[in-house]
Amino acid sequence: MIFQPSKIEVIPMTDEMYRCYFKEYENDHDLFLPGQTYSSYTYSEKKVDQYVQRQKDLKQIPLAIMCGDEIVGEIIIKNIEPHKCATMGITLKNARYKDRGIGTAAEKLAIRFVFDELDIPTLYADTIQTNTRSQHVLEKLGFVFIREDQDFKYYRIDRKRSYQHMGGVTTQIDTGHENKQEDGVL
Repeated sequence: MIFQPSKIEVIPMTDEMYRCYFKEYENDHDLFLPGQTYSSYTYSEKKVDQYVQRQKDLKQIPLAIMCGDEIVGEIIIKNIEPHKCATMGITLKNARYKDRGIGTAAEKLAIRFVFDELDIPTLYADTIQTNTRSQHVLEKLGFVFIREDQDFKYYRIDRKRSYQHMGGVTTQIDTGHENKQEDGVL
């Protein structure tokens, strides 16, 4: 199957979607911190349900990355301070979906969702030090490196910088309507 980033959409992730997603999920060797031992992922409905409940308890917004009818990843909007800031995290289901533009396309959509639908003007993201692929994508999307610690690099993008950097894009979030570009501004 050939994946086309233009066919990517981001929709709210339901509990049942999570169960389907994690049945095919694989841990990513590249995302283990130095000193951590890689272990393969084993599906457990109980653990998935606990994961979903934790997101609800923390008031996070889970989004499914869709390629056609297939869930290929998740984006989590977390640490939400209404009308101020939030943090975005992304995970793809397995290595099959890397290097195809899927994560980049999904993150663009999630950025627009945060800025336009949630009315949050500042978005943060972090990535482990060794995940240079994610760092490259964040910088390509207009995120600015702000600091690092032993394990992570931290990035920030503001709504104004985003519009200047990416220009207007069509948002494909399932909100009941589609935001279309008008004069370079959504």
